[in-house]
Amino acid sequence: MNLPCEIVMDLVALYQDGLANPVTKNSVAAHLRTCPDCRQYYKQYRRFSQRPSGMGQIPAENTAEQEFCRLAEKMRHRRMLIGIGFFSYVCASWCLLVMLWMRMRKRG
Repeated sequence: MNLPCEIVMDLVALYQDGLANPVTKNSVAAHLRTCPDCRQYYKQYRRFSQRPSGMGQIPAENTAEQEFCRLAEKMRHRRMLIGIGFFSYVCASWCLLVMLWMRMRKRG
């Protein structure tokens, strides 16, 4: 699958964070190997996505750096929400299992 540059640039955040499915990941990787513009875009995104929140200077308005910072912050926020959701699900499941076990033990 040959992806256009605009789509690859939209998928860079998912690719970097490991959230893209395997087919998309392979397609983006193949495109990055052949397209120097997208490879440069990906390098810039990686540089800003790995910077801790609130570190460094705030980029000037309406620059690519500011766009990268906003995108990286959104992805960090999304990962945090997914982690909290998963943790909540595990805790609720565990509580439900304990309650069922206690109810079965009480009857038995």
